[in-house]
Amino acid sequence: MLKFHPDDIIMKEGGTYEEMYKIVSGSVAVYVRYGEKEEHLIGIYSKPKCFGEAHVLSSQPGIYTVVAYDEVLLMRITKDSLEEFIRNNPKNAIDIMQNMVHTNLLMQKNINLLLDDIYEKQDINRRRTEDIKNKIKRYSINGFNLLEG
Repeated sequence: MLKFHPDDIIMKEGGTYEEMYKIVSGSVAVYVRYGEKEEHLIGIYSKPKCFGEAHVLSSQPGIYTVVAYDEVLLMRITKDSLEEFIRNNPKNAIDIMQNMVHTNLLMQKNINLLLDDIYEKQDINRRRTEDIKNKIKRYSINGFNLLEG
């Protein structure tokens, strides 16, 4: 069991971890881009939720930051103890799957927002380029007319 105080960072986005956690008491806040201008709160998890399951099931870097919302007591679950944990806590297996689905949906939504932003910026740049081209054409035509006149 591990105890954390309010605002303690438990897991950091981009970090690599070999464990996940089950909340025994208290709450945690889960963020994407924690501490940045684009910080986004995914949710606040309380007993008996689990988090960090992607770390145990893959060796990929963390996709979110988890911060203690208040005094929180956590059960640490490693790769080696996961099978036993699921055997002893079958309801948490469903919770783990729901978290993974929720995380995947959130990531897809963020990807779509980023793509929309990219396309919008491309469209704005395209329009600016066309405006500049048109102005250059006008100036060159006007300049040419002035030279002929």
